Amino acid sequence: MKTSLVIISTLLVLSVFLPFILFIYNGTKNAVSIKKQANVLIKNNGLVYNLKEVWRKNFIGISNDNKIITYIKFNSDKSSVINNINSNDIKQCNIIKSYNNGANKSLSLKSLGLEFIYKSSTRPNLIITFFNIDDDLNEDFELQRIEKWHVLIKKAISEPQMAKIAS
Repeated sequence: MKTSLVIISTLLVLSVFLPFILFIYNGTKNAVSIKKQANVLIKNNGLVYNLKEVWRKNFIGISNDNKIITYIKFNSDKSSVINNINSNDIKQCNIIKSYNNGANKSLSLKSLGLEFIYKSSTRPNLIITFFNIDDDLNEDFELQRIEKWHVLIKKAISEPQMAKIAS
């Protein structure tokens, strides 16, 4: 009788805690995989980043000389989209927020992105998506993340570039 009670108790405890342990393990495994993929791509890029961040399936970084802003989005089919943006070509950087109107007059965040406006009017504006409700079900500090990167990118854009002096 005592052994059956111990076995049933053990199975009950495992059935409650095992899914949580598996979810945590799977999440950390995916995060490590994304970091490894990002490191391989940025090594092939040939740039050294003093500021970089990886979250979910995204990477953003600013090179040591503040000239190149790199954004990588890893897709679910193992492909990736890489954007290398020269800060000398950017005139302005804006945060774009989009909200859904809820049933009780409540607002919920629909999407969040950074818009890069180029100095050249022939180039279309580039929007980097930090959060989209269609891709991610919950917002995970993306608002604080985008505000931090907005400040860093504006600083990189406004930083005076070293010009060569002709002799």
